[in-house]
Amino acid sequence: MDRSFLADEHVISASRKFVCIRLATYEDAEENKILADIFSRQGVLENTVFALLSPDGKTKLVAAGRSPVWAFGGVNGPGINAQPEIAIQKMAATMEAIALSFPGKGKTDEGSAPLPYIADMRLALNVSAADRQPLVAVFAKDKDQRKKMEQELAKVAWSDQFIGEAQYVLAGDPAEFKTIENFEPRTGYVVIQPGTFGLTGRVIDVLDAETNASQLVGPLAQALGKHQPSELTYDQHRQAGAKAGARWESKTPNQEQGSGRGRGGRPRR
Repeated sequence: MDRSFLADEHVISASRKFVCIRLATYEDAEENKILADIFSRQGVLENTVFALLSPDGKTKLVAAGRSPVWAFGGVNGPGINAQPEIAIQKMAATMEAIALSFPGKGKTDEGSAPLPYIADMRLALNVSAADRQPLVAVFAKDKDQRKKMEQELAKVAWSDQFIGEAQYVLAGDPAEFKTIENFEPRTGYVVIQPGTFGLTGRVIDVLDAETNASQLVGPLAQALGKHQPSELTYDQHRQAGAKAGARWESKTPNQEQGSGRGRGGRPRR
């Protein structure tokens, strides 16, 4: 999704007043239906969807489309003289206005918000690589142990220091780490460097499972600091992936392939 919008400090600030949901296209049939109901052309679910919805999860508050460009304009986008700075400002202002209309029920207790988990290790590696972020796996075979660990980590993950700095996944079976180098089946917070193409990974640190929230801050910051994001441009990444034969296989059919979507038509990002 368009980094120029979603990386803007004013948009980020406004987003704190929203429930932000990230669905992975073509990974879950039920989620695909939700996305298609929000935006599709001739019933074809395209590989990116953006919308701002009311609390009922159905009412569209801005024009839905493939990215924020469809609602607010921007580079090669509709309206606002195609000026990206103005489009980004409009998105932030619109979100602030919407937030005033839906003030919510107030802040939740510290640490009560659950970790923003990705569905499984396979998808978590891919999303982390795409976002050029480290991945933190909460690993424990015992369910109660995992619950205790995630409660401690949530207090840290949602703090100003760490919010948006990593991706998270829950794991209870060592087999889930089959594509991860240097993994040892020891209970703990496993910090992973995703591979360039999001198909593999490498353990860069493991934090003790018994570490409480206050004790996690320093070690987690050090562990995340070991992550080395890819510096390849989009074109370089595509070329390197083609050369390496790296290919992502989605769990459900990619409806956009062969449909002609993305070639011409309304501008997208």
